[in-house]
Amino acid sequence: MTAAFATIAFNGRDNSVEGEVEEFHAITRLIVFARESAALLDADQTVYCLNLALEQIATELRHRADNSSEMTPYFKDGINRQ
Repeated sequence: MTAAFATIAFNGRDNSVEGEVEEFHAITRLIVFARESAALLDADQTVYCLNLALEQIATELRHRADNSSEMTPYFKDGINRQ
């Protein structure tokens, strides 16, 4: 299955904050799965890069929350603003 077919379900959504947060959660789950798999394979550089990707997602969500009061309730207690 190509990436284009895998993302069809997301293309039909409106651009609501809830939809954006759900998409970010889906991306995060994929990255976490890949990071855990890479760790099992002792692929340290890959784990490092995937950690950077997770940090960037958190930064993006914080940035969006700063620009939209609608997104703030979606943050869990474990995500701290820097």
